[in-house]
Amino acid sequence: MDIKFAVQLRRVKNQIRYGRLWFFSFIAVDLLFLCFSNILASLLYQVNGVAKYRFSDHYAAIFLMIAIDIVVTFVFNTLERVLRRRFRQEIKQSILHVGISFALLTLILFSIKAGAMYSRVIVYLTYSLYLVFSVGSHIAWRKILHFLSGKKENQKTALLMTTDRFVDEGIETLKKTGIDIKDVFFLQNSPKDQIQGIPVVKDVEEAVVAICWNWIDRAYVYGLDHQMIPLRLKSACREMGVKIEMIDFEYRILDMTTIRNEDPKYGALSFLEGKRDIPFPIRRVYWITETEVDLHRGFHAHKLNCQLLFCPHGKIDILLDDGTEHKTTVSLEGPNKGLLLMPGLWREMVWRESGSVLCVLASEYYDPNEYIRNYDEFISYRKESLKNRAEKLQ
Repeated sequence: MDIKFAVQLRRVKNQIRYGRLWFFSFIAVDLLFLCFSNILASLLYQVNGVAKYRFSDHYAAIFLMIAIDIVVTFVFNTLERVLRRRFRQEIKQSILHVGISFALLTLILFSIKAGAMYSRVIVYLTYSLYLVFSVGSHIAWRKILHFLSGKKENQKTALLMTTDRFVDEGIETLKKTGIDIKDVFFLQNSPKDQIQGIPVVKDVEEAVVAICWNWIDRAYVYGLDHQMIPLRLKSACREMGVKIEMIDFEYRILDMTTIRNEDPKYGALSFLEGKRDIPFPIRRVYWITETEVDLHRGFHAHKLNCQLLFCPHGKIDILLDDGTEHKTTVSLEGPNKGLLLMPGLWREMVWRESGSVLCVLASEYYDPNEYIRNYDEFISYRKESLKNRAEKLQ
């Protein structure tokens, strides 16, 4: 229970931190319409009902409603994602807020035995009207704040999710398309507060809040496997109507850490770590041994699989084809050099030395349906992928 409360408290703090005056403006709007609902309910009661209660008799109840409304807002964080709520979500959250407020008011009045001092009809009418006004006022106030923010309709804002190794090129890639990067979210926690003047959010909860209060349109993922996107971030973006787009490079040559002992007889130690040195979880490892020189293997592409290839012994050439006239050959030789391949590249491996060993770390379990083994099919798939990528960045 204490952990849940601490998490909720942190979420509220993030709302205040990122929302600033806008967050409190929603509270002020809520309180304004709560008072207005009380006045309107009292007038309706006096016109259509028995004028047993005067409005002045209702003052204490109004102050109690205001206090309860503020407590409910902060304790239950009912303004969470308020700038990015869809209509159905707005109704649901408003019902939750009004329902809890009404229940608390009833409980308090019952506890102090003061219920008879106030008209139940006015209370019922007040919260019924407040529910309607709450939904409408939030939608209207969002539009006003959006106008006051000065954001243009065609201006795209983004959250960039990446790793420390690829953050700079990810920023440059998005900037070339004219996208305004508001925040950067690292897969692993980073001690940095800013990257190239762009704020760094520290965790998923902050990222969700930043998407809301910074009017972020899309979350772009650069250089990461799709399975590395946190589930809470996926869920929150889906609820807020924010698309997550994969904007990946095709391949990168990585230098793997190698530690050499002072005494040569102890050799050298090379290593890498999943989710740190390579941007995906390692789900499959395989290696090819007992090979002859000039062996050709591969001749396929992957739809989802990210891989790291390295040759701890011997020499192997990796021929890469992106489906255009651009073709590349990367030579792997020695344990301290790796080739990171993202999905959608046709590859062929050529053994240049007999006995060379090819090791592969993969992000996916083996699935034959995930392979593209026909070159013409690969060309069609590649064209469609490039078309979709271009549309995402427009």
